[in-house]
Amino acid sequence: MSSAGTIAAAITSLKENRALLKKRKLKDLKTLLYETSGKTELEFKQVSAEELFRIKMEIRTKAKRAAKVEIGIYIGCTIVTLSFFYWLLYL
Repeated sequence: MSSAGTIAAAITSLKENRALLKKRKLKDLKTLLYETSGKTELEFKQVSAEELFRIKMEIRTKAKRAAKVEIGIYIGCTIVTLSFFYWLLYL
């Protein structure tokens, strides 16, 4: 039986992997991640109130335009679908 050796190797590999998992503790991982990651401070650009208002308005106009396009696509697809069903049933 040539497959007996590969099965035994798979079993030992699984046992070794389980042993490695049991050694890991959640508390150890938390401390390891906290110690090695370090704290990163983010620095944001300071923006004036007028510039912030302008940025907000740009975002809102883009969102409104995208919503209108999406509604137009839905209406177009609905018209095409209803026309197709009308063509199937009545012609």
